[in-house]
Amino acid sequence: MKKTLSVLALSLCSSAAMAAIINFDGSVSAPGTCPIEVVTPGGPSLPVVFLGNFNTFDFDAIGQETTKREFALRVPASCVTGTQNAYATFQAGLGADPANADLYALRDGLGYTTGLGLAINDLTKRLKPNTESMAYEVKDTGDTDMVFSARLVTTAAKVSEGQIDSNISFNVDIR
Repeated sequence: MKKTLSVLALSLCSSAAMAAIINFDGSVSAPGTCPIEVVTPGGPSLPVVFLGNFNTFDFDAIGQETTKREFALRVPASCVTGTQNAYATFQAGLGADPANADLYALRDGLGYTTGLGLAINDLTKRLKPNTESMAYEVKDTGDTDMVFSARLVTTAAKVSEGQIDSNISFNVDIR
């Protein structure tokens, strides 16, 4: 009897059909995405581009500029085929400066300075928000640093005390 029950149990298990679901996951991306780093020209990555510490009395007229601070966008050689040109476009996360649309706005509100905007230049000109930079030659034989500079520019005759902060994104187009 024991043998009959165990054979019956085995036949019940083997005749049962099991259903299961398999989930598949993935993604498809457009070609050309590349890990561009913000760096000190010729040097290491930068977590932040430091613009400096200033006093309110350093500014007394509209249009005054602080010393430029250089930074670079490093294009890895693996992102380039042969020799190509790369162009950067910076987008103002906080919009254009309300007093001067050629500048990038700084964060405003309690604890933040007023009367200043941020200027970004390539090697030839000031780049308004959403304006393409000059062409930088990039090669597949080594990483290329696209060098830019940033500085503060007064948009009012009087600058208030406070923190300086802005949010700028960028795109690099290699063609």
